[in-house]
Amino acid sequence: MVSQRVPSDEARHRILDAARELLRDRPFAALTVADVMARADLTRTVFYRHFDTLAQMAPELLPDADDPLVDQVLRGSPDELIEAMITGLVQLYAEHGRMLRAIDAAAASNPEVAAELDRALVSPRRLLEGLVAQAPHPPADSREFSLLLMATHRAYLLDKFGGGDDSPGSRQDAVAALAALWQRLLAE
Repeated sequence: MVSQRVPSDEARHRILDAARELLRDRPFAALTVADVMARADLTRTVFYRHFDTLAQMAPELLPDADDPLVDQVLRGSPDELIEAMITGLVQLYAEHGRMLRAIDAAAASNPEVAAELDRALVSPRRLLEGLVAQAPHPPADSREFSLLLMATHRAYLLDKFGGGDDSPGSRQDAVAALAALWQRLLAE
């Protein structure tokens, strides 16, 4: 039974939750508006009140869309910034690896999804660029180096958790590996 009258905020929440559930078992490219809306128990027209395309929805599917990891990290003291970033990234990928892998694959093959995610990643890029620029021995081009770090973090964490595996110790291993990378970067 499809509900006709649902408050806008609740409808948006249900649409995003439905898409996240579907992405646990299928690639982003296999999503359809019809499947998402059937899972959300809403009419198809409700989707188009919130999004023009499935690709436009991609950044909001990220698990931290409501309270971005960058904002969470910045609420801590400067000394805790890198530790909070690493811990938050590992937790995010460990808990949502399959969905993040599906979105990453969609961005690799769909320019519209890639553009939407690119817009969503502006703040994390700025955070990394600022950290890199403040390193004791900053690279000549902090922006390019921050892009390299983002790609490194993403690839490593998708390899580690993208299959949905979160075996005992894997989170600690990932935190230790990323912490070692940052310790070397920030070494005097």
